[in-house]
Amino acid sequence: MTERLPDVLTEDEWKAFIRQFNLKAPTSLRNACLFTLMRDAGLRTCEVVGLKITDVKHDELDGEPIALLEIRVTKGGNGNGNGEKRVARVVYLTDEAERLLAMWLERKSQLGLGRAKHVFTTLKGEPLEGAYLREVCARKGAAAGITWRLHPHALRHSFAVDLLEHTGNLAMVQDALGHRDPRTTRIYAKVRNSSLARAMARRKQLAQPDRQALTDRLADLQRQIAELQEQIGGDER
Repeated sequence: MTERLPDVLTEDEWKAFIRQFNLKAPTSLRNACLFTLMRDAGLRTCEVVGLKITDVKHDELDGEPIALLEIRVTKGGNGNGNGEKRVARVVYLTDEAERLLAMWLERKSQLGLGRAKHVFTTLKGEPLEGAYLREVCARKGAAAGITWRLHPHALRHSFAVDLLEHTGNLAMVQDALGHRDPRTTRIYAKVRNSSLARAMARRKQLAQPDRQALTDRLADLQRQIAELQEQIGGDER
């Protein structure tokens, strides 16, 4: 039985999707930010809705400041037995994710929601529901012209495949996703291989000559040669 590969966004699909959000509107800015975190940092739905202000940290990388998130609320639970949440993993933000996060936190403060513990809240300061993310994702995906039903976890899949393509390192992808079992991560290698197979197959198809086109072109050249020969013969006469 063929194993079903995870849904993955193309770069064009992602750009079309994120363009659906008007950053001037508070809820739209918030949604663009959280979906970008899922796409650029591989967050699960439960992780992004459970993200707390205290989980947002800053550090340095190669002498440059960098934003990071300490992921505590994650799949399967990660308590330490004392009712506290330990850090399951750390993820680092892209420039765009960091920019949107800073914009949202500033807007959130302007809305009088600065004291809310969660990063992403409703305009009443309440935590978001996973069902809401799924509804928005599907609706905006359809508006973007994506032909399959987009769901939040596809953003995490897209992050994983992109990271694997850039690094070629499954262990690094496993760490970034927080997978305990490396077998879970290997599915992304299959996506990568299937992408390679499709690319090579298309290349092969492009390399195959169009026999009918060649035949038509040859006939056209023969007609042109015959016309030239006739002209040359007429000039000689």
